[in-house]
Amino acid sequence: MPTGSCLCGETQIAYEGDPVHRAICYCHDCRKMANMQVFQVLKSNFSVTKGEPKTYTKVSDHGNEITNHFCATCGTTLYRSGGAAVNHDKIGVRAGVLDDQSILDTPPAIEVYVEKRPPWVKQVEGAIQLNGKYEIVS
Repeated sequence: MPTGSCLCGETQIAYEGDPVHRAICYCHDCRKMANMQVFQVLKSNFSVTKGEPKTYTKVSDHGNEITNHFCATCGTTLYRSGGAAVNHDKIGVRAGVLDDQSILDTPPAIEVYVEKRPPWVKQVEGAIQLNGKYEIVS
């Protein structure tokens, strides 16, 4: 079972099974949160195992409400919920908070908001390329 935590260790998470999606997103929000991979996992397989994250809800670049869940002590964003209707049964775990970082050896299968990808970042070979409307662009 993959586990993760914030910088100070006061908030911990875990999930069972494999991620439904492994993606990297170049939207404004994700770029502000270090642009690390996001693992979409089913809500039913996800749990907060220690602490109680604070939340901040805002309208995303997609125009949907999305909630950031972060440690009240150190401020690390651990996961996000909400967003597009297709993701309401999932949690977007920020892969950088996972304890076993070898999980990041596998590249993301999806890139989102590719029109906002910095020009110096190369396309992930073999990854599905989606624009900000979740349309396949290449």
